[in-house]
Amino acid sequence: MLRSSKAFLALVLVGGAVLAGCTQKEPGDATSSTTANGTTTASKTSEPTVDLPPRPAELKVDGIADACATLTKDQQRELRIDAAHSEMMDVIEDRKMPGCSFRTNSRPLYSYEVTLVSDEGVGYWQSGGNLDVVPKTVAGYGAVQVTLAGTSKADCALAVDVADGQQLFVSFLPIGDSFTQDEMCQNAAKGAEMALTTLKTLK
Repeated sequence: MLRSSKAFLALVLVGGAVLAGCTQKEPGDATSSTTANGTTTASKTSEPTVDLPPRPAELKVDGIADACATLTKDQQRELRIDAAHSEMMDVIEDRKMPGCSFRTNSRPLYSYEVTLVSDEGVGYWQSGGNLDVVPKTVAGYGAVQVTLAGTSKADCALAVDVADGQQLFVSFLPIGDSFTQDEMCQNAAKGAEMALTTLKTLK
């Protein structure tokens, strides 16, 4: 599956196949649409709420100049990353956020996409629609795991509650069928934990 967090996950997610989006009009429900590059974007009609544990510390993402700085060279080597480039990600519908795409050039092919969302909290994902949203914790921070409902062939993402109205969004995108859904989510969680560790040192 090749998908850029561009308007994705908005989360979320897709594979080699182009998945049809579905739309619901109920207030508070998430809706999704599939973009030309095979990624899915989520939107909402109202801000839902989600129960989150207290943060160990506030880690604001606004003001971080380079999203690629969220994974150090050592962390990138551990994740087998070969290249990283900054780009504006369409994670939140109709709004571009600073992000970085970390990619591997050897098999199995995949990428990690890290997006710094400074104007929407993780509650953005806590609603109905065609997303499966599961509460998680990452290094003591509240988070939600987001996958596309009805398939195990898409990617997996973690949205981490780092500050009021802000989130660290990390998605794992496989290229091909080398990973199960569980493996995708384990990798997304690993990437999110590493990015959180680095985020504490930035600013």
